[in-house]
Amino acid sequence: MKNVITILVIFSSICLNVTAQEKTKKESRGDAFNFLNNFEKAIGNYEATMLTEEGLRKYAIALQKAERYLEAEIQFANLVNSSKGKVPEDYFRYATSLKQNEKYTEYFIWMDQFAVLQPNDLRVKSYYANRGNFNSLFVDQKKQTIQHLDMNSAHQDFGIDSLDSKHVFTSNRTKNVMIKRIDNRTGEPFLGLYTVDVKERKTSNLENFDKQLKSKTHVGPASFSNQGTFMAFTRNNIKDKSDDKIVELQIFFSSFSNASWSEPIGFSYNDQSYSAGQPYLIEDGSTMYFVSNMSGGFGGTDIYKTVKDSKGNWSKPENLGETINTEGNEMFPFFEEEFGVLYFSSDGHFGMGGLDVFYVLNDKVHNLGAPVNSKNDDFALIIDSKSQDGFFSSNRTSGSGSDDLYRVHFSEMIKSELRIKGIATNKEYAALGGVRVVLTDENELEKAVFESREDGFYSFPISINSKYNVRGNKANYSEGRNTVQSLGNDSIIQCDIMLLELDDNSYPVDSVELNSDLATVVKLNPIYFDYDMYLIREDAAIELNKIVVILNKNPSMEIILKSYTDCRGSAAYNQYLSDKRAVASAEYIQARISNPQRITGKGYGESNSLNDCICEDDVISDCPKEQHQENRRTQFIILKK
Repeated sequence: MKNVITILVIFSSICLNVTAQEKTKKESRGDAFNFLNNFEKAIGNYEATMLTEEGLRKYAIALQKAERYLEAEIQFANLVNSSKGKVPEDYFRYATSLKQNEKYTEYFIWMDQFAVLQPNDLRVKSYYANRGNFNSLFVDQKKQTIQHLDMNSAHQDFGIDSLDSKHVFTSNRTKNVMIKRIDNRTGEPFLGLYTVDVKERKTSNLENFDKQLKSKTHVGPASFSNQGTFMAFTRNNIKDKSDDKIVELQIFFSSFSNASWSEPIGFSYNDQSYSAGQPYLIEDGSTMYFVSNMSGGFGGTDIYKTVKDSKGNWSKPENLGETINTEGNEMFPFFEEEFGVLYFSSDGHFGMGGLDVFYVLNDKVHNLGAPVNSKNDDFALIIDSKSQDGFFSSNRTSGSGSDDLYRVHFSEMIKSELRIKGIATNKEYAALGGVRVVLTDENELEKAVFESREDGFYSFPISINSKYNVRGNKANYSEGRNTVQSLGNDSIIQCDIMLLELDDNSYPVDSVELNSDLATVVKLNPIYFDYDMYLIREDAAIELNKIVVILNKNPSMEIILKSYTDCRGSAAYNQYLSDKRAVASAEYIQARISNPQRITGKGYGESNSLNDCICEDDVISDCPKEQHQENRRTQFIILKK
């Protein structure tokens, strides 16, 4: 595991107290190798010279990252027992090394001292909340059984996902590689993606993953969605030219079509100033969890979430907050959709050794315990809810060397204690798959997205004493809606939605001229909005659905939706409100048609009045309501047939 964290977080800032003693050339050389993550060479240089206090700290950290825990313990002991130069983080690292060496009594003593120095540290809060359960973590509750896989090597093998009849995992082994490429920074082969047959998980069945995804540096891990046709994966930013000389990790996407993977496209929130990696895509690819050390987090690496809209754009990453993230490293997120449980790995939450696997139920983090967790690094859990089988990775000493892959079977799945569960159907109550189901709170703020399975199933974890709206959309169907409140003692709240198939009327669009208003052909009724609002009402949805039918029957047609107001109210506000209504109407249609970029919305306020009802300054026109209504209109101008 020594490279998994350090490759992602090339370097976290460390508070150093440098003495007046000058560094020797050997120490400076050790610092250079440390910077390159070549810890063994760094250690060799540190051991060959007198060290400053800064050098001693880097030496101890390098030993810990190289998994030389007994030696690291000795050096951290020297730091915390020195008369000067020590920092609070030394106490935490020393305590961690004691725990990794199974010196649990001493671990508690030094964690208590760290807690005194850093009482508000999230790692301290987790320590105090869970220290009473420490011994029980090591007791095998017989809820999981694990098996070491024969396909492991002496190199790093971790981060597995499924793709059709294959498993895809990350490794720096060099089997089946004609040209062995070595990372000059570490002296180890680069990480890459490998596949192995699901039923015959043997070294003899290993293959290199698609060559189009190969890079001059590290690739992996990867996650697959949309029935294996879409993937997200981690790769070094080979074009990084930032001044810090650090090559950050970034997330890339690729789609499978015509028997090959497309040229990778970078995540819109990649940045040279931080790393982003270890993506996990939910089944329909609409939500991605990932890991980053971007600014604004809690420290180390944090877990973030982003949601894809109907246009394919990812939302601004949302930090999952201090319940999950700490000043340590939170990594390898996995969201089990059937039962609504988030799993992740962390060295910041109270655990058994280095990285442990944790899960979240009702906003509380729990340690998965033995046998999945151990005194070593245990991480990257993934589970199939149907078979209740999964995989995780560990560097425990009973393996083949470095990080190994393990199979795990759950005798009982962990289930979210409070969730919405529903079925999307048509009016005959037949299940509808491929429905984009959106969960929003009572203020219409989007909380989660789920694409219904073939049996119509969808599910969302929710909070107690809250009101939620559920909306389902599918091409050529009207929107299905339902509302639910999480009250009472029920842990599962049933909330189904019904979508009505739209009438397939044959509108004479062939005779319509360009730049004409499609609304006159369809004979749309006026599209109304509640006063001062721009949410789509049910009566407005009925009219917009008529446009949906036409656009789905005419896949090359392009239109612009224009929204107008009457003159009452300020001109600036009328412009703002009409634009919001136009965009909302266009987005409603976009969610239900192929090639959603074919329609755009724009507001024109009180301009282009159809009559003499014009307001000037503070003078409001005395026109009758009917004439003002005539100016409040929506047009669908045909740009291309």
